[in-house]
Amino acid sequence: MNIIKFLVNGSAPDPYIVTFTKENGKLNAFCTCPAGKNGQCCKHRRNILSGNTKLIESNNHEQVTIIQSWLLGSDLEKALIELEESESKFDYAKKRLSAARKNAAKVMRS
Repeated sequence: MNIIKFLVNGSAPDPYIVTFTKENGKLNAFCTCPAGKNGQCCKHRRNILSGNTKLIESNNHEQVTIIQSWLLGSDLEKALIELEESESKFDYAKKRLSAARKNAAKVMRS
């Protein structure tokens, strides 16, 4: 099994630990932040998977490229693509809803 760990800055005084494992072609990602512990998709893992190294406190920034190579073609990559597409559609829907509310309020006043 291949394992890479990062110390990342978060809201707690001590850094969180983000751990990536690859075994038999399967990539897993774990984080000790509250969201990660609750089984949610946290920004710490997503940042590293996208190549963003800003929150990394450990001296292994160069290993992010290894993680990205592990991601290619994995089930996790497919899930992240679906997540990003869904977030984009959700943001668009929120903007349309806001515009529709403003328009309804405008029509009510006229």
